[in-house]
Amino acid sequence: MPFDKEDTETRRFQRLDGSQVRTPFMRGRGSQAVMEYDGFKVLKLTYHPHCLPHWQDKYGRGRNRNTKQQEDERPRFSMCIFLPDDHDGLPRLMDKMASCPSFLWDHMPSESVKVSELRLPKFKLSFSNRINGVLKAMGIEAAFEEDTADLSDMLERENHLVSEHVFHEVVVEVNEEGTEAAASTACVIRKLCSCGLPVNFVADHPFAFFVVEEVSGVVVFMGHLLDPTKSEHEA
Repeated sequence: MPFDKEDTETRRFQRLDGSQVRTPFMRGRGSQAVMEYDGFKVLKLTYHPHCLPHWQDKYGRGRNRNTKQQEDERPRFSMCIFLPDDHDGLPRLMDKMASCPSFLWDHMPSESVKVSELRLPKFKLSFSNRINGVLKAMGIEAAFEEDTADLSDMLERENHLVSEHVFHEVVVEVNEEGTEAAASTACVIRKLCSCGLPVNFVADHPFAFFVVEEVSGVVVFMGHLLDPTKSEHEA
């Protein structure tokens, strides 16, 4: 999902409180996977296979299958952006999303349409947290106890060490080259009438985003952008 750097220009981004900041916006062209709903729009940007060589190699390694089967089972990664119509509509949109487990997949664009204007801010978000409690809740307790900790497979020397803290950090960056990320309920939905007219998708106010793997249905990363000029956000 590359963008042309020559099309990037500085524009205004309106925050939830109505204040504005100036930040670089990327510009897309042609047809895009966009769907309009009542109160929000959804954009799906698909990653090209050549952007994920390590995933493609790992996924097919050791599989004795024909080419067609391998093609069908290769991972397909996409970034989906949920943009509310109102500049302060993100909290209400997130409430809708939280109320239905299948909301993301129910509103995933399935076809491309002609887009009159596509603009997306460049951004980089990071999130870190101590996850001792999460690991212990999952049953991983021995590594934190002096009597039971065994980290010998992680060490070159036989030093008796015990885990004191475990931190998890995630970074996602969206720029002209694409994205870098280091980290059954029925819903009634209503799709707006498609009249064949070009749509626009200008993400100049807060939105939610998801990086998904479409074959397995796994959400790899999710977060929301409140201010593209800041890199520290809760994701």
